[in-house]
Amino acid sequence: MIRHIKTVFNYSFIRFLFVAGINTCFGYGMFAVVVFFLKNVYLSVVVSTVISVLFNFKTYGALVFKSKDNSKIFRFVGVYLCTMTIQMSLLKLLALAGILNPYIAGGVILLPVSLLSFFLMRKFVFNYAAVQNDKAKER
Repeated sequence: MIRHIKTVFNYSFIRFLFVAGINTCFGYGMFAVVVFFLKNVYLSVVVSTVISVLFNFKTYGALVFKSKDNSKIFRFVGVYLCTMTIQMSLLKLLALAGILNPYIAGGVILLPVSLLSFFLMRKFVFNYAAVQNDKAKER
């Protein structure tokens, strides 16, 4: 059983989805804690988002892409901004197409946006191929 779990986690996209779940829980938890202390929902969104993006950068980098290079934070934020813009655009398109329920619309775009996010992070932020080549050279 453990061997099968390890085999599944050899796939970076599976690790990406697992870490995304952890990051989501952390982000919401951070939001809840900040709202409790600041008593201002809008300021709490800003503070918790900044903390969550920093946390996400470290977890995706270390756990998914095996990178500890902090200089990639700006590209990481760029990918977040890009995928957020695409996500909002897709939600708007779905609303125009008659899918007005945000939960259904969010569910419809969840997989495509996740795939895009994974691809952009792998290609433009963490350069996963270069990381794998470096590991191969170390052997």
